[in-house]
Amino acid sequence: MRRNFAQILKDAQIDIKMEYQKLYGMLYDRSIQISNMNRISAYDELSERFIDFYFRGTCLSIDEFNNMHGFHFEKEPSDFNIDHLVSLCEYIYNMLMAYQGVQGSMGYGYMTGMHAPINVQFYFMQINQIIEEIGYMQANEDGITIFIEKCPAAIAVAESDLIPTNLSYRLISYHHYAMKGNIEAKKTVLVQLASILEAKRGDLIKVDKVLESDLFYIFNNLNIRHNNISAEDPGKYKAYVAQMSTENLEKWYDEAYQMCLLAFLELENIDRKVEFDQLKREIEK
Repeated sequence: MRRNFAQILKDAQIDIKMEYQKLYGMLYDRSIQISNMNRISAYDELSERFIDFYFRGTCLSIDEFNNMHGFHFEKEPSDFNIDHLVSLCEYIYNMLMAYQGVQGSMGYGYMTGMHAPINVQFYFMQINQIIEEIGYMQANEDGITIFIEKCPAAIAVAESDLIPTNLSYRLISYHHYAMKGNIEAKKTVLVQLASILEAKRGDLIKVDKVLESDLFYIFNNLNIRHNNISAEDPGKYKAYVAQMSTENLEKWYDEAYQMCLLAFLELENIDRKVEFDQLKREIEK
């Protein structure tokens, strides 16, 4: 049986809860001394500069922003899991990216001899080390950074010439914690992948007929490309699929995603196989 990600991290002796609590303290503890009588937290300083952050929208304070977007961090979260750590890393990282931009516009820097209260680079270094330790990687879109599990297969496919640029980010971020339970977002990615694979279906049949058959069965019968859950369309209706729980349907969407990655890798291997066969012929002469 496959181990889940939490089990793998436990075996690697990575204490994700301890890393979360250290970051929590770095954000909220009032440890930054700005005068003999005054200490502030990184959160206090971010709050002070928040009005100039590029992503604030119409929010007038960091607290309003947090309430609008559901950013509420606790020192001891109930039902703690790795998503709490990743979410806090993303929050601090993006806040500091905006803060760094504001500080730069105010003239802070080595050339002026002035220094911002928050040692931004130290925070970045700490977060990057945590992300590396837990086997995650950085992804960026529209000036916002997220952290996702490293998946060599997903990265390889996202970089493929078969994948359009506007799909690459969504392909890599499919397993981001924010996508959990978001059936429609996952379905959208699968529909786009199905469309690309449809054009390559003949090649896929040649290299892996079973995978092609199974994958397109999922596309056509699990409410991805067709409405399989409405009895008003008897030609497409599948009673079993209509009665599936959301959790079970999402599980099979995730399996379809993995099968798509395999299909693209097998398609990319076609040209490699030609070169490899030539290599074999040269060696065996």
